[in-house]
Amino acid sequence: MLIRNRINTCFIHLKNLKKGKEWYKMVFPFEVLAEGDDFLEFKMEGAGLMLLQAEHENITPLPYSVFFFETSDVDQAFQELTQKGVKTDGIRPFPDGMRGCHAFDPEGNMLLICTPPIV
Repeated sequence: MLIRNRINTCFIHLKNLKKGKEWYKMVFPFEVLAEGDDFLEFKMEGAGLMLLQAEHENITPLPYSVFFFETSDVDQAFQELTQKGVKTDGIRPFPDGMRGCHAFDPEGNMLLICTPPIV
């Protein structure tokens, strides 16, 4: 099969990309790989993360997260998010011994910050 068993890049489409860029840079102080008027790409380990200017006026944020940011200490990550004024829903357990919390960007996109599965 020509489709590889690999996720390359995750996209987050934002109605207000300028405000979104500021928020994501403040919340996740990752190195910026590339940036333009209509996108921002973070340098990540593994799959990439790119913020894009939405091409549609009506976008409804997904009511669930489709990927998670990995952390080794969800309690510390939660505390840092709270100190930055990020809307969260509290720490909770997930399957396979994982623990995490959801954070919400200014447009309501749900992001998961979570410990990896216990293998």
